[in-house]
Amino acid sequence: MTVPTAEPAPSLERSVWIPSATLSERVEEDIHVLLWQVRGCTDLTLTSPDESPAHSREVTAGTAIWIPAGVRHRFTVRQDSVAVPLFFGREELATTLRRPTVVEVGQDLHALLLAHMVSSSSQIRPSANIARQVLALLESSPMVSEQLPMPRSLPAREVAQSLRFNPGDSRSVAELAASVHTSERTLERVFAAETSLTLRQWRIRNRMEAAATLLRTETAVGAVAHRVGYSHVNAFRRTFKEHFGITATQYAKQFSG
Repeated sequence: MTVPTAEPAPSLERSVWIPSATLSERVEEDIHVLLWQVRGCTDLTLTSPDESPAHSREVTAGTAIWIPAGVRHRFTVRQDSVAVPLFFGREELATTLRRPTVVEVGQDLHALLLAHMVSSSSQIRPSANIARQVLALLESSPMVSEQLPMPRSLPAREVAQSLRFNPGDSRSVAELAASVHTSERTLERVFAAETSLTLRQWRIRNRMEAAATLLRTETAVGAVAHRVGYSHVNAFRRTFKEHFGITATQYAKQFSG
């Protein structure tokens, strides 16, 4: 079938007109909101549970602001401006972001935000969890452990850096090896030789260290499990106890309140 191509419209003096829009004050208890300013400006007012009075700021094009669950907010998107709200379930994915945070939307984050938006609103859904990667770029304090040995050889080091960036990365060993143009056997051999851990052991340790960081932010155990790549919370609980000697709940209680 031949698909016709539309001819460009005649050159005319014209301009885009998008009316302003206002969202009345509200608070989301179970959802984190990322307000992405694609064009123009938005006037935003925030009131955190522990803050008074309200704080107002301008959100400009090329930036996004993280609004944690529980933060009261209202905003007006100015005329000829576009703001896109993206949603992250509080019980689905843990994050170290606990306060409103502004980030620059660079090329990588721009692509991930579009992918997250498309997967949330259509049947075009990649098998990978895009939200985990979005959060990894938003968080200024990476969930990495300085105690975790890193391989020195470049291909294996690139894999390790990818897994540190996103502990919940679900790719198989074959897929990880292919991403750095090496074989599974070579990747496994280098990890064992240069870290004294198998890739599987290294990956589990990386996930547990990331989980510990998240649990220190008073985040639900289930959300932490999902963030670091576990579909089943019980499997995460077992692995966490094997690694730290106490349950995830006991560990989290040490940092609560």
